[in-house]
Amino acid sequence: MGFRDNEYGRLRKVLLCKPTYFEWEPINEVARNNLEKHKGKFDHRRAMEEHQELADALKSAGVEVYYIEPSKPHHYMVYTRDYGKNVDNGVLLGRFRMPVRMGEEDLFEKFLKDHGFPIAGQVACGSFEGGDVHFIDKDTLAVGIGARSSIEGVNSAREMLEPQGIRVVPVSFEYKYLHLDLLFVVLAEKLCLVCKEGLPDDFLRLLTSKGYEMIEVSSEDAMQLKNNVLAIDEKRILSFRENEEVNKKLRAHGFEVLTPSLDMFTNGGGGPRCLTFPLERDAV
Repeated sequence: MGFRDNEYGRLRKVLLCKPTYFEWEPINEVARNNLEKHKGKFDHRRAMEEHQELADALKSAGVEVYYIEPSKPHHYMVYTRDYGKNVDNGVLLGRFRMPVRMGEEDLFEKFLKDHGFPIAGQVACGSFEGGDVHFIDKDTLAVGIGARSSIEGVNSAREMLEPQGIRVVPVSFEYKYLHLDLLFVVLAEKLCLVCKEGLPDDFLRLLTSKGYEMIEVSSEDAMQLKNNVLAIDEKRILSFRENEEVNKKLRAHGFEVLTPSLDMFTNGGGGPRCLTFPLERDAV
């Protein structure tokens, strides 16, 4: 397993959670806006079908799909990304801020132990959610501080990671954006999707200093999860059917784009990256 320098090496194994108990809740501003717009239009059968479409797209790309057992009290457990972050020596377990998600960390820890995946540790305090955590390069980990992850959680992660030579960079943004992966996602080496309006200047300067080409997405589109895509490898991106403009930009950059329909999940506040926890990637 090699993850330290890696958001885009070939994805080998991924963790999903079936939406058995999923339902829309006003858990964040994205979800609240969509609940108001689509009131009464949640369709559980369609959510199950879309999730299967997601799994089929991953399998068609050669990815081995694992499932964690759904838990009835945890309606948002489908968004597996937020359980933590894979680093060199295993999974760094996070901590949730919202009551509806508290306890999922323990279920994830049990899954990892049962399936033989190594655990690097757990943040000791504050909140730390995987949607906020991105490797920029092999030595630099960006962690968003917005609606979910806190500076206390970031500092706890830093205590574990900096002795390993990983610099942890906090990135502050407005609460409305929920997680950093609504604003910034790495696609391939030195290439990313960004919503510049939502990111601080010092972070944009850091990306520039590291040679990143930035594909820009508007604030309005970021709030519709249109940045929230998943690199399967350096040539393939998992997006979603409703993300038409961004998909065009990705194809213009030479990517093959996989497009399952996911509107039951994007309307609930999470896209392809949110719905997937990479368990193993090839080193790059």
